[in-house]
Amino acid sequence: MEVDAAYPAATAGDELRRLLTATLSDDKASVDAATAGLDRISAAGDPRFPIALLAVAAGDGDQGTRIAAATYLKNFVRRNMEGGLSSSDLYREFRDQLAQALLRVEPAILRVLIEVFGQVVEKDFVKENSWPQLVPQLKLVIQSSDAISPGQHPEWKTINALTVLQAILRPFQYFLNPKVVKEPVPEQLEQIAAEILVPLQVTFHHFADKVLLSHDGNKLEYEQLLLITCKCMYFTVRSYMPSGVKQILPSLCKDMFCVLDSLDFNSPEDSATRRLKIAKRCLIIFCTLVTRHRKHADNQMPHIVNCIIRISKQSIHLSKLNSLSDRIFSLTFDVISRVLETGPGWRLVSPHFSSLMDSAIFPALALNEKDIDDWEEDTDEYMRKNLPSELVNT
Repeated sequence: MEVDAAYPAATAGDELRRLLTATLSDDKASVDAATAGLDRISAAGDPRFPIALLAVAAGDGDQGTRIAAATYLKNFVRRNMEGGLSSSDLYREFRDQLAQALLRVEPAILRVLIEVFGQVVEKDFVKENSWPQLVPQLKLVIQSSDAISPGQHPEWKTINALTVLQAILRPFQYFLNPKVVKEPVPEQLEQIAAEILVPLQVTFHHFADKVLLSHDGNKLEYEQLLLITCKCMYFTVRSYMPSGVKQILPSLCKDMFCVLDSLDFNSPEDSATRRLKIAKRCLIIFCTLVTRHRKHADNQMPHIVNCIIRISKQSIHLSKLNSLSDRIFSLTFDVISRVLETGPGWRLVSPHFSSLMDSAIFPALALNEKDIDDWEEDTDEYMRKNLPSELVNT
């Protein structure tokens, strides 16, 4: 499968699709030849090659071919981002088309293209701060998307728009300049908080209500939306505390308390994976607030303690729970330990010590049927999971 190295990628069209489809073959020789052909087109240096790949990935046709195009694009961008993908005008065209494509593609394509977008965002928005239109445009898209404003722009999927927001916020979960003693909140993050996250709190409350009160098929969609929004909030506060988030923190915490209070580990309904993932993310946020942003979390401390104690008392059912539910209880004890490191937290938790020992800690430590099964299946693995690391090899 020979391809002339000078073959212009912008006019590849059907040939590009044919090569991408061939990479899905069961025949190794065909895959190798197709990959070599794609590499030759890539090496030819046509500046519109990434746009051509994006057109295949976001267009119509066989999903396998489109995923192959998105995957090749992801790897192409990773290899060439630092050196520049194309001229500034073509690069902006590619960037804008990528952002538009992300709003309408199906989940299988979105999962790959969002990685491409993440690389672009980290360079253009986070490091260089050279994409001033990004936040205002995303704000408009989120507000007009299908689940928030039905009928305005049905082609703009809310779940896709929030996934884009999550990709933008992901780099900010870490300090950008960790050697700076008191690094200020980056201006980009302050802008996102003010223009998107503050208005999004109303939507977050709406999603939480839908998850807690709805019993129809749309509930799963709202659970996914709520989970992504929780991840966005976590990335926002993991290292920094934007001033806009300080304003919405009480309302945000109130909705998270409602989600956590709704958990019932005796109920088959609450064994749903997505609901537990939301609860897990809420608990991680509380750990972060207590540890990194205590002065902003002190007002919420009594509510955090009451919520956590209610969950921990259900640990009597640990032997019947799956691994994700186990993780919920593990995080619950993590929150308690973080709270106990503070003076106000100690005073709030200490009156509950006796009941915590009886209803939460001892049941969690007691040998149960699940422990016996795990021990008999793999003794070494059981010890690794249940003993401190320094004791495992003694």
